[in-house]
Amino acid sequence: MKQRPIIFNTEMVRAILDGRKTQTRRMFKAQPHDDWAPFSTNAEWYTPTIIDKRGFYQPANHEVFGVSDEDCAFVSPFGTIGDQLWVREAMTKAHWPDLHYVCGGLTAGTGDEDFDYRGAEYRGFIPSIHMPRWAARILLEVTVIRVERLNEISEDDAIKEGFDHSRSAAAKSAGWYEKPRTAFLRTWEQIYHNVDANPWVWVIEFRVISTTGGAA
Repeated sequence: MKQRPIIFNTEMVRAILDGRKTQTRRMFKAQPHDDWAPFSTNAEWYTPTIIDKRGFYQPANHEVFGVSDEDCAFVSPFGTIGDQLWVREAMTKAHWPDLHYVCGGLTAGTGDEDFDYRGAEYRGFIPSIHMPRWAARILLEVTVIRVERLNEISEDDAIKEGFDHSRSAAAKSAGWYEKPRTAFLRTWEQIYHNVDANPWVWVIEFRVISTTGGAA
């Protein structure tokens, strides 16, 4: 079992803490060719093929965990089933010398105080990417890793992504309800601007092991 970091924004951290989020989608860093069709959409252990110094294909001497077709393979950057992910989230020095999570609570795991990190007491914002391991409170266990095209997400999976009660500002003003899948794709488009490209994504399902993992 290995541990790896994973970043979530404040809204998604809250969804995890509330028990509303058990999935996350992360885009392939490099997209496969247009007609790529993996043997299985579920990540699994397999022995990759390599080219030896004579130019012949040979099986590698180790297995990897990921997905592949005959020509193109991708190794899971999130480990394998049973591995753990520690969540990097934004912090603030608004109540210095205590470090608080922007989502609420002390890094020591003893506080449950909400605060306005943009308020008058703001003394510095620590982006999630700079969170050290000792400060992480949320620890997740990977239960499923699979791949799919972004637009294949279902309404049920959008709910598992934490979009069960999604209402955008536009939806509220218009008085109509925004379905979870629509809300998810709208949010994705705001961040990545590639919904129409329908990229391949890793789908990671997880369960929460601890919400005080950084308190030790």
